[in-house]
Amino acid sequence: MGAADATWRARGACQGLDAEIFYPEDDEDLAEDAKAVCAECAVRLACLNHALDNREHQGVWGGATARERRRLLRQRRRTA
Repeated sequence: MGAADATWRARGACQGLDAEIFYPEDDEDLAEDAKAVCAECAVRLACLNHALDNREHQGVWGGATARERRRLLRQRRRTA
């Protein structure tokens, strides 16, 4: 993890919250609480880009579920 990576993480709206919120059992139906936190986060895009760049397979990152991130990655490949 680089210094820039640590900087955005420290500023995340998720700091101090129970991590389980961001790893719901049902990725789609129970992700609303996590998405609500992400919606208000100043570093949401940095978080989402981290998850996309590092192929995070679980959890809600930057307001996107794993399924949504897979869709975004497919779109990236098509436009590249």
